[in-house]
Amino acid sequence: MDVIFTIVSRNYAAQAATLMESLAVAEPGARRVVIATDGPIPALAARAEVIDAATLDVPYAAMSVYYDALELNTAVKPYAFGKFLAEPGVGSVAYLDPDIYVFRPLDAVRQGLAEAQIALTPHTTRPLLGEAMPNDQALLRAGSYNLGFVAARAEPRTRELMAWWADRCRYDCRVDLANGLFTDQKWMDLAPGFVDSAAILRTPTLNLAYWNLEGRTLEKAADGWRIDGEPLGFFHFSGFDPSRPEVLSKHQDRVRVTPGSPLAALLADYAQAMLRNGHAVSRAVPYAHADLPSGRTITGAMRRRALRAARDGEDFSAGVTPALEAWLDAPDPQGAAPGLPDVTRLMDQVWRDTPGGFDLLTEAGRLGYHQFFAEHAHALGADAIAATAAQALLDAWRSGEREPDPSVWGEAAWRGPASEALAWLREPAAGGPPRAAKALLAARGDLRAKFRGDEAGLIAWCLGAEAAAGRFAPDLLPAALIADLARDPTPLLSAARLAEPGAGALRRRLSAGFGVAARAGWPAELTEALRAPFLEPAPAQPAPFIRLFLEIWEARVDLQRAFPLRATLERFRFLRWLVGGGLAEYGVEFDALPARVRNHPQLRLARLTVRRRQTTARAQAERRVAELWVVEGGEMAREAASDRLVYDARAGHFLGPAGPVNAPAQVELVRFLSHPDLVPADAVALHARGVRWSRAVGVWDAGAVNPASVGLSFVDEIWSSGPASADLFRPVRAAATAVAA
Repeated sequence: MDVIFTIVSRNYAAQAATLMESLAVAEPGARRVVIATDGPIPALAARAEVIDAATLDVPYAAMSVYYDALELNTAVKPYAFGKFLAEPGVGSVAYLDPDIYVFRPLDAVRQGLAEAQIALTPHTTRPLLGEAMPNDQALLRAGSYNLGFVAARAEPRTRELMAWWADRCRYDCRVDLANGLFTDQKWMDLAPGFVDSAAILRTPTLNLAYWNLEGRTLEKAADGWRIDGEPLGFFHFSGFDPSRPEVLSKHQDRVRVTPGSPLAALLADYAQAMLRNGHAVSRAVPYAHADLPSGRTITGAMRRRALRAARDGEDFSAGVTPALEAWLDAPDPQGAAPGLPDVTRLMDQVWRDTPGGFDLLTEAGRLGYHQFFAEHAHALGADAIAATAAQALLDAWRSGEREPDPSVWGEAAWRGPASEALAWLREPAAGGPPRAAKALLAARGDLRAKFRGDEAGLIAWCLGAEAAAGRFAPDLLPAALIADLARDPTPLLSAARLAEPGAGALRRRLSAGFGVAARAGWPAELTEALRAPFLEPAPAQPAPFIRLFLEIWEARVDLQRAFPLRATLERFRFLRWLVGGGLAEYGVEFDALPARVRNHPQLRLARLTVRRRQTTARAQAERRVAELWVVEGGEMAREAASDRLVYDARAGHFLGPAGPVNAPAQVELVRFLSHPDLVPADAVALHARGVRWSRAVGVWDAGAVNPASVGLSFVDEIWSSGPASADLFRPVRAAATAVAA
């Protein structure tokens, strides 16, 4: 018995149906099989035996993770050969791509297998002259033989060949031309040397296609189609779209289809057959392994990272699952470096894929790469969720190890009403940096190591990285200091540099006024002088063009070529580029532009005509809630969030029963469960995120609280299940729900 099979995803069901329809006429005695790789195809049951690839002895689920549709379909091929060749009664097995149409019995294939163990067709039997595609170089990259067809005799030697081929396709059935691989096809260049005999079928009647059609004569005779006077066995319609029958293949520009020619008639006939077999419906069926369960598209970078892990022994036998998504967004152990922020597994892969990238062994390089990834995630083969996961790792590093050191304060705690503690922070400190900055310094060992004795550096860091991350509120700085910064903005430029270490000079200048400033919530007094030069009207350009837009344009030769700014349409196209991502590329928040610019009709129209718009730099808190718990992260945060609103002080996120949530605007009662000496930093962070509260309590072991702790300044009373120290200057109330710090 002869077995003829093909392999398809559901969107190729019409091609498979048309192939099997042709085989039913040309090879009625053969066993016809369709292997489906991404779900059942009931419509094919009447034309062939349909087998789910998941039921074969193939590492199918894992392959669906790290291979795309083309790679998976071709990787299954040698396993299918091995299955059919081992079945009793099978004499030969042939594979045909689904976009093939068989016109006559495959007698030439049988003749080849009568003399040899395998049969192959070369891509071409003569050189392809000129630069049109495909050319000889393209065929060298793709492989000597076209694996849209291959046939094998059932005997031990061919089964050994298929086992070897399957082993190579386990991890190396990839489209990776740079490394000499093209799916399963390139491996078979070696096959003739691995068997005792191979039939290289050079006749143009078999596997006729765009790569070997040039210079040949196709005609329709009384007995059917002929090529160079010989009966055509099968034609391979690779890259053909039935909605455009005048185009032979999307993969070539070598052969033109002349209207009224025999080739035009052949293509029209095949197009009609495909449409009759449901192509319009099947082509719209999405690939089942294209997306993660959450709906995120599995990108090439994700698959490459999974492939690397699979080679190292990672078990992906469960297939595309939520666990895979979490794995991709988790810190990559292979990318870890002591003292530096982690990168996710996907980030690590993107870094490997990006030539001339950042030095991840240095702080500047790693911070620069984090910024680059956040700004270009989509273009780099990631998405917004991946960028959020990366930002969480950066935030965790920037938050440092929380190690309270009350000695930083050097002054007495505020003993007045807790409601006025934030106002107390704004007052000039008795010595050293501003009190709001001291709050962070007292809570973070990493900041003490970096900035103890460097007041200017600490203020720049707080205004930049910390404020942009929502852990510092610039409006808590003393009024006199803000006035000084407004007069000499040098520290503000340093803040922008620290917040965006990989940025160029122009981006740092623009971001200081329109980027970091907006994301960090700098007071208007600090941004006025930084923004003023950029808000002047652009010379020789009409409104809404301002100097900021022109600075970006003048810095880029590619923009000057693409948008000469000589006519209204050219200027409008440049505005579309700006609002569609150009401003974000330079760290400029759209909302930071003045209303006269934002609301100009041309800029408003430009925003309406682009799909991707910048979001608001700082999300505004809106909700009112009764209670908020402030906890020290980890398992405690997850447990507490199961039935209440929680602020994870270590990670800087708000959590609810359903997961992360936005910050509330107003809270009736805040319970501080973090260490008393960490409370000032936590209060500053809550204020920075827009949270305001009516009352605050510390849920602590009152007997263990240091009476001099500045953290007591921020609570109205202590809830404790233990005895209270007589020296505490806040009331202590017995509470069965108290949790020890």
